[in-house]
Amino acid sequence: MIATPIPIVEADLDKLVDIDLKGARDGQRVWVEVARRGQVIGITEMTSLHGGLSVADIKEHTAQFESVYVEPFAIIDADLLPTITVVVPTICQNPDRLQLTVEHLLMLNYPKFDIVVVDNRPDPGRAPLPTFSDGDRVRQFWEPQRGVSSARNCGAAHATGEIVAFTDDDAEADSDWLLAIGTRFAHSPEVDGVSGLVLPMELRTTPQLWFEEFFGGFNQSFTAELMSMRLLADDPLFPYGTGRFGAGVNMALRRSVFNAKGGFDVTLGVGTPARGGEDLAMLMKQVLTDGTLAFEPRAVVRHQHRESEREFFDQVFGYGTGLTAMFSALVVHDPRHVVKMLRRLPKGIRLLTRPRDERSPSVHSTYPRKTYAHHLNGMLYGPFAYARSVARRRWGR
Repeated sequence: MIATPIPIVEADLDKLVDIDLKGARDGQRVWVEVARRGQVIGITEMTSLHGGLSVADIKEHTAQFESVYVEPFAIIDADLLPTITVVVPTICQNPDRLQLTVEHLLMLNYPKFDIVVVDNRPDPGRAPLPTFSDGDRVRQFWEPQRGVSSARNCGAAHATGEIVAFTDDDAEADSDWLLAIGTRFAHSPEVDGVSGLVLPMELRTTPQLWFEEFFGGFNQSFTAELMSMRLLADDPLFPYGTGRFGAGVNMALRRSVFNAKGGFDVTLGVGTPARGGEDLAMLMKQVLTDGTLAFEPRAVVRHQHRESEREFFDQVFGYGTGLTAMFSALVVHDPRHVVKMLRRLPKGIRLLTRPRDERSPSVHSTYPRKTYAHHLNGMLYGPFAYARSVARRRWGR
C-alpha cells in the first residue's frame, strides 16, 4: 500500500480556486488534473501544504499548460446525435464493481443509448449477473466462447445503435462520455472510430501508482487528433507506434464499419493465450484499410487499476504479450508488414527505451526495476502465445 493514498483533484485554469484536501498532511503527494473549458489537458504532481493546494502554488505548477488552447465544445442538436449501444463484457469477477460500472452508464448525459452486458463465463451453471436499476435499458447475453473479443463481438451483434461503444467492467464513464463521442461522430462523418481519455479512478495502492508511472497510463496524449495513413504520413512510427490509438476500455466504432471489418480478432484479447492486443488490432485495421480514427480527450473513462503487486506484474507481462501477439497476427495476415515494421524498428527501440519518467506526472518514479523484465518477457512470449491461441481456436487445444 502507498503510505498515504495519492488524492486526484482537478484544477480548472479558467477559474482557479484553493483546493481543500480535507486534512491532508503537509508534503503529501497530490495528482492534479489540469483542465480548461471542461477538458483535461494534462496532469502534474504537487505536494499539499496546510491541508490543501493554494491558487498561487497551482499557478506555479501549471504554468506549462497556460499556452494550451482548447476548442470550445461544439454543442449539437440532440436530434442530430447518433444512437449508441454500449457493450460491457464481463466474467463477473467482481459483481459489485460490474454493478457500479453499469449504474454509472445508466446516468450518462445522452438522449439515445442502450447497454448490452455480455456474460463471458463459460460455465452454464454460473450465478446470475447483478440486477440493474433500469432493466429496460440493459440487455444481457451469454457468450460461452472465452475471450473479450468473442464477448465484444457478441455485444456488437446485438447492438441497435448506429455507434457501438465499448468499455470494461472495472471502469466508470464520466457523465458526458457518450455526449463527447456522439458529438465527434456527428461533426466528423469521415471518422470510423473514436477513442478517448482513460484516467485512473484512484491511486490508493502502490501498484496502481506503478501502472501510471511505468506505462504513463493508457494514453500518451491529451490533444484531440484525427488519425489516418494520409494525415500521419510524416510520422515515422505510424501506424505501428500504438500509443496514440487509445484502449478498448474507451473506444467506439460505427456499427456498419465494425461489421464490414469482421469484428474483433477472437485469437487476441484477455481470456485467450494472447492476453491482449485485440483493441489495438481493431483500431489499426481501420487505418490500414484507409479509415480515419479520432482521439477525443473530452470522452473520459476512469479505470480501476490492479491493486496488488501480483496483479500488477501479471498485467505488465500480459500487456507485453498482447502487444507482440497483435503484431504477430498482423504479419500472419499480411507478411508485407514485416518489411514495414523493420524499417521502423530503430525508432521503435528508442521509443521503448526512453526514460519512463517522461511518461508519468510523478516527480520520482517508484516502480521496481524488474518491471522491465516482466514486460520484456511478455513481449518475447507474445508470438508463441498467439500461436497457442490460433491452435486453441482451430483445434480446441
